[in-house]
This record gives sequence, structure tokens and C-alpha cells, in this order.
Amino acid sequence: MSVADMNRLVTKLFCDSTSRYGGFRVPGDGEAQGIELLDDTLYRYNLEDATSLTPMTVQFYTDVTGLGEGLWKQELRVLRRVAALRHPALPEVVRGGHIDEAMTKDFGIHGCAFVVTRSGTNQLYDDSDTEYGMRAGLRAVVEYLQQHRQIAVAHFMALADALFLLHDLGIVHRNIWPGTVARTAGDDGGDQLMLSRFEMSSLLSNLLRSSLLDANERAEQARQLILTQGGDALAYFSPERIRFLLVKGARLEDHRSDIYGLGTMVAEWLTGPIPEELLVAVHAALATGPDLDALLAAARQINQHLISALRVLPSPLATLLSDMLAWDKPTARPSAAEVVGRLSDHYERLTVENDDSTGAPHLLVFMPGECRETLLKWELVDLDPATSQGRIETSEYILKDLKEARVLHMPGGAAQFAPGNNVEKMRAADQLLLGRHVAWFCRYYAPDLGFGRLGKPDERALLLAFPVRLDSARGRSLQVAVERAKKRRWAPEVEIVASDIHRTELSSWLDRSPSWKPILAAVHDAAPQTKAERDFTQAFDWLLQFRRTELEARQYPYIADGVGEQDRIVLRYDEERDRRWRFSSAMATAFANDRQLRPRMGDFFAGASNEDGSVTVSLRPDEDGAPARRVAFLGDCVDARNENVEVAAGQRSAAVPERGWISLSDDFGSWVALNREEHARWDMLSNRVLVDQLARPNGESPRRLTRTSAKEAVAEALSGTEPLFALQGPPGTGKTEVTSDAVVEFLKHEPGARVLVSTQSNFALDNIAERLLRKLGLLASHKPVADEKGDVVAVRATSARGESKVDQVVEPFLINQLAERKQHHVISEVRKQKDKETDGYTQALLADWAAVVQDSLPELIDRVHRAANLVFATCSTATPTALARSVAAETFDWVVIEEAAKAWPTELAIPLARGTRWALVGDHRQLPAHRRREVVRFLEWCSTSSDDDLKLHGERLDEYIKVFDLFGNLFQVTLEKTVVNPPRHTLQKQFRMRQAIGQVVSRAFYPVTPIQPDEHVDVTAEGLLSTGRDDTPVLRHPRTLANHAVVWLDTTGTTDCTDEPAWRNPGEVRIINELLETLRPQPHPKKDGYSEHPLAVLTPYRQQLDLLKSWGKIRPYASTIHAFQGREANVVVVSLVRDQQRGPSGQPSLSIGHLGEAELVNVLFSRAREHLVIVGSFRHFQHYGGARWADVCQLVNQFGKVVPVSQAADV
Repeated sequence: MSVADMNRLVTKLFCDSTSRYGGFRVPGDGEAQGIELLDDTLYRYNLEDATSLTPMTVQFYTDVTGLGEGLWKQELRVLRRVAALRHPALPEVVRGGHIDEAMTKDFGIHGCAFVVTRSGTNQLYDDSDTEYGMRAGLRAVVEYLQQHRQIAVAHFMALADALFLLHDLGIVHRNIWPGTVARTAGDDGGDQLMLSRFEMSSLLSNLLRSSLLDANERAEQARQLILTQGGDALAYFSPERIRFLLVKGARLEDHRSDIYGLGTMVAEWLTGPIPEELLVAVHAALATGPDLDALLAAARQINQHLISALRVLPSPLATLLSDMLAWDKPTARPSAAEVVGRLSDHYERLTVENDDSTGAPHLLVFMPGECRETLLKWELVDLDPATSQGRIETSEYILKDLKEARVLHMPGGAAQFAPGNNVEKMRAADQLLLGRHVAWFCRYYAPDLGFGRLGKPDERALLLAFPVRLDSARGRSLQVAVERAKKRRWAPEVEIVASDIHRTELSSWLDRSPSWKPILAAVHDAAPQTKAERDFTQAFDWLLQFRRTELEARQYPYIADGVGEQDRIVLRYDEERDRRWRFSSAMATAFANDRQLRPRMGDFFAGASNEDGSVTVSLRPDEDGAPARRVAFLGDCVDARNENVEVAAGQRSAAVPERGWISLSDDFGSWVALNREEHARWDMLSNRVLVDQLARPNGESPRRLTRTSAKEAVAEALSGTEPLFALQGPPGTGKTEVTSDAVVEFLKHEPGARVLVSTQSNFALDNIAERLLRKLGLLASHKPVADEKGDVVAVRATSARGESKVDQVVEPFLINQLAERKQHHVISEVRKQKDKETDGYTQALLADWAAVVQDSLPELIDRVHRAANLVFATCSTATPTALARSVAAETFDWVVIEEAAKAWPTELAIPLARGTRWALVGDHRQLPAHRRREVVRFLEWCSTSSDDDLKLHGERLDEYIKVFDLFGNLFQVTLEKTVVNPPRHTLQKQFRMRQAIGQVVSRAFYPVTPIQPDEHVDVTAEGLLSTGRDDTPVLRHPRTLANHAVVWLDTTGTTDCTDEPAWRNPGEVRIINELLETLRPQPHPKKDGYSEHPLAVLTPYRQQLDLLKSWGKIRPYASTIHAFQGREANVVVVSLVRDQQRGPSGQPSLSIGHLGEAELVNVLFSRAREHLVIVGSFRHFQHYGGARWADVCQLVNQFGKVVPVSQAADV
């Protein structure tokens, strides 16, 4: 294959409008002419969009089954992550994919892939432009920038900011010089520079985890790439980068080399072109070998020349660039974040050639009417700001508050943090002055001309538009956002004036005031938030506030009677102290006023119980009207009603605080989880690549998946798609099996990669962990393999508290047990070898070795800790701190989350934030996140609230739900047209349920065309799911159960089958007990055709569960439906409980409660393998259960059998 072959391919397939890959043209027409960057592997073409004629860079990778494929994947991976940052100094990925081999073979090319980027009109050093490019073109650019320092520093800031974002993602460019910096037109019509050409980053991104052979091959490829760029490129390279490229085995340089390259380039801009004689020395050293010593000497000469030339610049700029050019000690160079910070701090001084500033204070303008509604209402000032004395007091307060204030840019403005309906004005106020007690969102002042008109914005004054109290809920959220801001600086000296003074008077103030523009430019965030980022941020903030308020509402202040005197102590609700919490926020007030959200103290604890029926409570002392962190007493609540609670204190009576706060002891875990979610919030939301993918995934699956795709193909797509893939696995479709196969496939092709597997529950996590460990050969039977060989070190991560919840099969992979097992294995093998030896010296040496290993368990734990590359952790324990107990907490190469549809996005954020690529697996048509219904109901109520804050959130209901239902939204969002093979798939063949059960589930809950919750499905149409198992029953008696997979025992009209509120139905329990007595064969694990889980008796209600467990025959098999999700049994019996009409047929929730949730009913019907038995009133659910239950009843009639319970004895 030759370059000519590639030229013909590009011309025919990419520049022909009739081709499926078309849409491009050769500038000036003619045949495409490319540059071969790597022999027979990598090619670059400069084309243009056929419609807009804008420049495009297209890179082609041949040999896509070998080196070319790996390079293409890495390049696309890097560029997608870069493009998602949406920074003006970074390129945009237009598309990427494979070219059908049937279309390339005519050109002598077998396998080809491509990446298209929009990355600038030309490079600063453009080797493709012999007329205006090359060294002569760069010299002209440098001379221009030397004369326009303000423009040069602005470009410096933009490129440093882009580099900071790259390094923050773990991406090192590795090839920064004028030939990889592109120029394009900016939004303002000026020039915009951007980093481009990420081939080196892609080529070496996985070097550290490659085999020695791969590492040597990649290093040679990198060397070839660099050498083809010539000596003009190496002049900008750091000494450690030069050594890596030319010395076999040299250490891979890091992000500090990028800093050196940027510093060298900017130093040249500001001091003039590098002298030709210095460049000639670089070329000469390159031509002779290259000669490493000569090359380093030539590069050092350039370094010393630039550092000497920097002395003419302002001291902060000269010092910064000198630090970036540190030669002998790379670690002395500042990070990209530090470069940005230092530029921000001195930006005005650095951008002014001749400092002729007057030193006059900068001007602020406040609005008296706005301050009346804020500062006066907040009691921060005493007088009306609209009065003469009030103006003086308000001015003095603002000036005092802004003493030592910080200036920041907040993309999105005040919209997220201040109440109000004019969202556009709030977003425009995106400059922030952070005071001592108040944050002031500002915009340039513009005179009010009346009738809704504003004059031209004036950069000489800032209008204090939207103040936010820092001690409010919004203020605390704002402070978290402020901590994430990378650019900030001290505010200058200011003076202040009211907005409503005479316009002529205000003009005189403006005339003597300096511009704010240089200060705001210094902190400007060049990559403002996208709509998706705003939606995610607002939804996360609200949800976390709701969760915190919900937990706070479960804490009640009390006054204790009989402390130290009685065994039982009565705690009386303290209304006075509770008032402070109730009015701490609008949301707290709403909770306190709703008895469903916050019952009376006694009623709340009366309705709470543990698995054994007890109610364990924690008592905390009062500290300044709030609960202390310390628990003073832990004990049982023995009685509770109305506003009183009685606790059994016994001999610990004196430990009960006389004035304190009572809460459920189980809430401790909820507080821990909430705090972890709050910390993970910013880790996830600051990952723009991740948020972009979750809002609208645009990765390309390596192969097209169809309804009939085999599991192997799905596993391949799951493991091979970057950066995100979503897999929906309806009941029985084997999503855990596919997921585990995908992880095995990934580790096989990426042997040094680190994978985090996470789920919401310990049960689901240990289930997939067991499967994976068996597939990887690390687990045999129920015991770990004694001699674990291979590249995978698997660890089950958990907190110290959580170790008791780990399944005993997976328990040996806890970090300490794993290390001890490896220790015992090494010692055993050494002793065996010692017994074989006859030489005394060797025996002594082996004995010493065994002794050393015996005493080195802490070191061995540390080694396992660092080596672990397959980690299992629940969502809540996937925090850096929690993971650090078991594994190294660095970023994971792939994060795989099962049960994703069951978790709140704030829960998913914890593991998601740990990775650079992601897979989400679940089923959004089964149970959603805990208490989702209550959350949505509260948001709906907020939309009608008189409180502006609550109403604003209520009006965002639709946007919030898309974020809350994160997993389901991945399957509903419309993808870009350029995504040919979508990064999502639904498994459609189930292997669990017999045909009849599967038909009910498929038609009712998985229609081909999704429906609204209150709509009927077409029960005559096939659903998505097909059945891939036999139709053999396990029961022989009763006959009806043996002959039908689905049986409904209809309790309509049965005297004792009447529901009792909160909810229980004794008659159904009696019927179920009698039914179990008749089953033949009796359910025994792994006997008579039964599996390990022969029987389950399910109910949606806790009180009914208590009744079921009171019968010995039922007790071992009883569970709530929620607790049984993810599990299955041969025979499933369901007690529906509800049978009384409590409202019109159009309001099913009044008559069947949360059984009206389709996701819950789906789980209920899909747990059974061979036999599903429903016990309940068929007529009640058919007529008063809503559209979905009417459909289900029709399907049960069609595919099963409805039997009156009066005939149960005959079944």
C-alpha cells in the first residue's frame, strides 16, 4: 500500500458526495494529497466541509486489526474526551469510525478507520504551506505577538487553561510546539489559538501498562513521529522528553514536559524569534544519528537564550516563564493549574505595555430596590436602602463586606443560586464578588432607559445585581462551586454609588473610573457550562438538599423526664427548639407542614422497626439548638404515641441527655452515604466528558447490534465501546452474565488496565463478583484457587463496618484475607522447595526467605493494595477514602455499574467519578431509585408553592426527572445522526421464565412501542422479549399449578380476605399456608428438580410480611418484593393484600397504593422460573387497579388460569 493508494481512497470515498462517507472536498479541488505520519499506518489530510467550506483535519489509520486499530482507538478516546471539554483552545471531534472493508479493498487497503476534527485553519508552524508557512511564517507570527503583548498573554492564558483541563483529565499532550498549535477565527472575529495533533498523547497513553514488547514498539513509533517533524519541533522539547525519545528504556516524561513546551513557545512570542544559528545546531544534531548529547546541548542553548531574554518582561511574567523553563529539575516547573493561577493574579499588569494607570478605585453600582428586598429583609441593614440615610448605611455595609473580596467568573451566573424568574438576566450576571457574608453576582452596568430598555453596557462599572447570603442553603451550595473555580483573584479597591442617581452625575463617576475588563478577563472561564451541565448541576443540588432535609426531618428535639431515676424515660417533643429547624429553609418548612413527610415525633417512631420488630434509637446532646455529632445513648424505643417516646434505659439512665435529639440508629448509614454523595457531586459534575455522555451518548459501538445479536457480540460491544455504553437487561436475559463476559474480554485485551465493578447492593455485587472470579479462574467450587496465576489481582473493597455483609464465597478476596492467602502460599511453596534441596546453604537461604515472608504481611498487603486491578465495591463505598483501605485510589480505566436503574444519580456519581470510561447496566422498567415517587410528588407540589425558590425548582420538574432517571434517559434521548452504531442495547431473549410467564411480562411491561404510565398496552401484540428455555414444570400437584405456569387464586368475596390499613390481609396468609402444604414435590433446595432457591413468598407490604413470617411453613421463604429484586425462585407466590375500593376507578392509587407502579408489578411477575401464583382479588385489580393492571389481568386470563379460592382445594 502506498500514499497514492490512500490519496485515491480519500478522494473517492470522502470527497464524493454520493459516498456514505462523503461530505468533504479537497480545497481548490483536485485529488487529495496526504502526509504519511507512520509508515503504512497513519495518514493526515487537510480537507474542508463540502457545505460550509470550513477546514477539517482527517486522520486515517490502516491495519485496523493490529497497530492501526490500537492507535485509532486511543486517538479517538483522547479526542472525544478533549472535545467534550468544549474549550475554545481545544479541537472539536466531528466524527470517527470504521470504513467498510468491502469499500477499501479496491484500493489495496484492508481495514481502515478515521477521525475527523475541526481544529483550525493552519498551524503557527505550517509545514503544508510552503508560501506562508514553515519557519518564515512562524517568524512573522512571533514578531507580531512580540509587538502586541496583551494579545500574546491572552493566547498564553487560553492555552494554559486548556492544558490545565487536559492534565486534570490525565491527558498529556506530549508534543507541544508551534507545529501543533492551530489558528482559527474566534467568536469575536480575532485569532483563536488551539492545541491540536494529539497523536503522541494517543500513542503513548497506555505505555506504562504495556508489555515490554509493546512498550518498545510504541517508543519506536513515537521516535519516528517526532523525527519526521524535524529539528524545528525538537527545539521546544524538554530534556527529559528528548531522552525518552532517543534513549531506549528512558523514563516516560509527564505533564511537566508539556509545561516546558508551552513556556518555550510563549517565551519566543514575547522576546522575539529564536536565532537561526541556535536552530541550525538542533538540525545538525538531528542529522547525525541523531546525536543525543549534541541535541541536548543545542536545546540547552535555546533554553538559556530565552531565559536571558525574559529579563525585559514584567517581573511576574518573566519569573513564571523562567519557572516553566526549568531545565535540570522538571518538578520545579509549575503545574498548568498554577500557571493559570499566577497569570490570573497579575493579568492586568502583564497585559499593559506601559503602566500609565491612575490607581483610581473601581466602580460598583448597587440597586436600592433590590437591596430593600434582600439586605433589609435579611436584617443585614436596619434602614430602608431607598432613603437617604439608608443609602449611606447600605453603601457602608457593602464596602465592609467586600473588603478582601475575591473576584471569580461563574458560568451560568446567578440562575443556580439566587431566586427570581428572569433567568436570562440571572445568567448574564456571571461575575462574582465573594464577600465576607454575601456573594454578589454582577454584570457590566447599563443605564436604565425605561420601558424595559437598557443602554449600552459600560465596562467601567459593575452592577451588583443578585446578592446571595453565604449562610443560606443556596449560599452553601455556591461556596462549594467557588471551591472548584480554578481562576480567582483579589478584588481591587472599590467605591460604590446607587443606580438611581442622576445620569449626568453617574457619568462623572464613570469618567474617572478604570475599566473592569482586564480584571474580569483574568478570571474568565473560557468554557462555560452547557445546558446539560446546568441541568445536572441544578438537579443534583436540589436532590441532595431534599435528601439532607429528609434526614434532618427524622431528627426530633426532646426534653427527657426521669433521667437517672427511672429505667424507662419519657422523651417529650420540644416545639421551641424544633421551630429553628422548621424555618431554616423553605424546604424544611414544607416538610414540617406535611404530616406524611414528617409525622409527629411519637407517630414516626411508632411506625419504624428493624427486621426483628424492635426500634433502635440514637440520642444526641443539644449543641446550640442542633444535634451534636456525638451519640450519647443507643437503645430501644419501647413505646411511642403522639408527641412522646419512651426508651428503655435501664442502668444507663444517666447517659440520656436531658435536652437532646432523637433519631433512628439506622439513619447513621444514610448520613454517611449522603456525605459521600455530596463529596462525589463535584468530582462527577466537573468531568465534562462524563456529563456530556450521560446527557447524550455519542460513542460508537465497534459493531452493529440487532435484536438477535448473540451474547458474545453484546459483550464485545460492551467492552469495546468508548467512552460509555448502556445495556438494558430485562428479567432473565442474563445481563450479569453478559457483563461479566465483557469484563473478562476487556482484561484480556487490556491486561494492565484497572476495572472497578460497582452495584448498589452487596447482594448484587457479590453475585457478579462470584461469576467473574470463576470465569477468571480465581475461584473454584466455593474456595479461592490456591495458586492464582495471571495478570488479574481481584479485591473486594468495603469498609470495616461492611465486612460482615460480604458473601462468604467472595470474602477471601477482602484485602487482608487475600494478602494472608498469598503469604501462606509463598511460604508453603518455599518450604516444599526447601524439603527437596540437599544443599545446606540453599536450605538455609530458603528458610530465611520463608521467615522474611512470615514477618512481611504489612508489606504484602501494600503490594496487593497497589497491584489490584479488578475491584468490587458498592456505589457507596467507591469513594477514594473508602477504596484506599483496599486498593490504590487512582483513576480506573473502566467503571462498570450494575443495577444502575435502581440508584439515584448522586449514588452513581461516586463510582462514575473514579473512571475514564463507563458501562451502565440495569433495567429502567423495574424498580426505580428508593422513594422516587415521594421525590417526584414533592417536586410537583413545589410548582404550586408560593415560595419563589420552591416554585422555581418545581417548574424544572421535567429537566430534573431526566437526570433522576439517568439510566432510562440513555434509552430515550435522541442520538446524533452521525452515530451509526448506538452505544446502547437491550437484551431481548430471556432464559428464566416459562413461556406463559414470559408472555405476560413481555407484553405488559416491554411493549415494542413504549407507552405512558396511564395508557393501555396492546395485549394482542408480541412484546420485546422472546423465551429461550423449555416449558417443563417442576410441580406435579396441585394439578392446576402443574398444568399452568401462571395461576391467580381469586379471593374476591372471601370473608377473611379483607385488607387492613397499613397494610395486611390475614386471609391471604391463611390461603398461602394451606397452598404450601399441598405442593408436590415439597420445595427443598437442589432436590426433585428444584434449584438452590425453590420457593419465594412475596408481598409489597411490611405488615403483611410480618404476618407471613409468623407461620413456620412460610417464614423461610417470605420477603418483600423490593428486597427480592435481582433474585429468582422456581415457585413464586405473591400476596397482593389490597381488595377494598377507596376511590373512583380513575384514581387507582387510592385503592391499590404503590402497587399501581408498573415497575413494581414487573418485578412481582418476573421472579418466577416455573410457577407464578398470585393470591388476591382479581376483580379488584381488574377494575380499580388502573390501565396496567387491567392489561395484566387480561393477559393472565389469556396465558394462565384464574381460579376462585373457594375451589382451591380442587386445584
